[in-house]
Amino acid sequence: MEKRYKIVVVDSQEIVREAISKRIAEECEVDVVGSAADGYSALRVCRQLKPELVILDLSILHPGGMETLGRLRESCPDTRVIVVSQDMSMSVVLFALARGAVAFMSRQARGLDYVNAINAAISGFTYLPTVVLERFVDSQRSLNKTGNVFGLSAREVEILQACASGQSTKEVASNLNISVRTVETHRHSIYKKTECRNMEELSHMILQNEDRGGTRTGLDVTAAQKDQAADSGASQ
Repeated sequence: MEKRYKIVVVDSQEIVREAISKRIAEECEVDVVGSAADGYSALRVCRQLKPELVILDLSILHPGGMETLGRLRESCPDTRVIVVSQDMSMSVVLFALARGAVAFMSRQARGLDYVNAINAAISGFTYLPTVVLERFVDSQRSLNKTGNVFGLSAREVEILQACASGQSTKEVASNLNISVRTVETHRHSIYKKTECRNMEELSHMILQNEDRGGTRTGLDVTAAQKDQAADSGASQ
């Protein structure tokens, strides 16, 4: 008799939880042992039931999906987490993988995608949709050409490192002998290329991805940046 794996489904919408549970119970070697609509419930259920697998929608609240993912990996390190997200930007994908997700899927994923993701996770593999894999290939080409996965120019890397280490825009401009407006232009370009909203988000993503042994970004992170990110994380 083949082993059946325990799985918990986490989504804020009951109808979605039921639909996913029904499909995967019919087509995968899993038993849906629990479900949750928010982060705290998900953590409580997983600590109690110790499932091998969790399907986690990042749009949940109390706490949010990313925080729940991090806490889940800490409290249930043997549980493999399949992440579902409306936001398919590279920054979110990398952040989720850095926090320990074994699969990343779109909110619009088909039932078959869930089946494939679960089977991959059971077999010890990572599952990513084609659109994400294509972006990874493009990122790798960028890494080969520019030395960093985001395709930042040498000047943008310089400005990123200076800003992330705590320097103000005026200080960066003065130290690099360029105008404040030029610094701001480069910052906006950095945000666009990395799909991050601010320097703090980008610093956290780089740090967590590299510290957890994920795909390296090709961007150096200074000790000051690590201290700053650690302080920010402790205050949240």
